[in-house]
Amino acid sequence: MKNEISSLLNNYQTSYDKEEEHRSTMLSILRDQVDIFHEESRQGHFTASAWVLNYNKTKVLLTLHAKLNRWFQLGGHIEPTDATFLDACLREAQEESGIQNISADDSFLIDVDIHKIPENSKASAHLHYDITMCFIVDGNAEINISKESKELEWIPINKVKEITSDLAVIRMAEKTMLL
Repeated sequence: MKNEISSLLNNYQTSYDKEEEHRSTMLSILRDQVDIFHEESRQGHFTASAWVLNYNKTKVLLTLHAKLNRWFQLGGHIEPTDATFLDACLREAQEESGIQNISADDSFLIDVDIHKIPENSKASAHLHYDITMCFIVDGNAEINISKESKELEWIPINKVKEITSDLAVIRMAEKTMLL
């Protein structure tokens, strides 16, 4: 998995300075640290996210996070059973959307972000090194909300800034408008 993520990051280009800073930091962490993929890595760990777009790329499937009460892309922790990073992204997309026929065929890396997760009853404050893959699905696919969400909705790309202040989500919406 370390080689897969290193390759993704080494081949990724962005015009956002903050995102380039995140990419560089992630590459250093991959090079210098050992236990960085699973939730048990309390100093921080990589996470797998999915930016799920409808077929004509005019809407994104966002979740109103149950614990944080904010709109985000789908995603979460890498599990020991995930054979690859892409598998982790697909699993998270399927679990949180209910869409089982998501294909990785045309997927691509759309964003990298580092953010702090506040202390909670299960863990002390730590960092998430989040990498988001983009997937295109049939916008008519039936979605099913998971226990991790309060809401799950197809949001028009040009309306994303109206529902979130999260810089990574806004960045991905801006990039999507350029696709």
